Amino acid sequence: MEKRKRSTGKVDRLPAELKDTVEQMLLTGCTYKEIVTFLKENGEEMSQMAVCTYARKYLATVEMINVAQSNFSMLMDEMNRYPDLDTSEALIRLASHHVMNALTSVDEEQMKEMPIDKLIKETNGLIRAAAYKKRIEVQNQDNYEAGLEAVKSLVFEAMAKEKPELYREVNNYLNQKKKEGLEG
Repeated sequence: MEKRKRSTGKVDRLPAELKDTVEQMLLTGCTYKEIVTFLKENGEEMSQMAVCTYARKYLATVEMINVAQSNFSMLMDEMNRYPDLDTSEALIRLASHHVMNALTSVDEEQMKEMPIDKLIKETNGLIRAAAYKKRIEVQNQDNYEAGLEAVKSLVFEAMAKEKPELYREVNNYLNQKKKEGLEG
């Protein structure tokens, strides 16, 4: 299989210090013309189009990182607010929050243009994730209860053989509590 070479623009080939400065200039809102002038003053010839091309990719990457950091921060806030919440539940809540925000910020015209099958697909994905999580919780609860019943059975068998009086007393107590629970 042939490896594709990553295309590098003129800004990518600048010395590291100059490239870092260009990136800082982009982040602080300098114009492409100001950046070209700065580079020329530092012995590098470059067109505004080359800076623009780099800026689009670079700023898109910065935006992606900012969104990821924001999402992670929201996830951590949710986890801190509800310490018993597991990560998958927090992720489902975060995704649901973003879907609801997207839906409520879309005006009627945009909604008409939105492919309904995509919306349904994304919604179904959230529903499946929530259902899967619930199924795992039920399965874990069933496993827990089965294990607990096995331990209780072993304890009661041993108690019945080794300490029959204690077994009768515990058994009577549990039966009484069960009866009270059914009546109450």
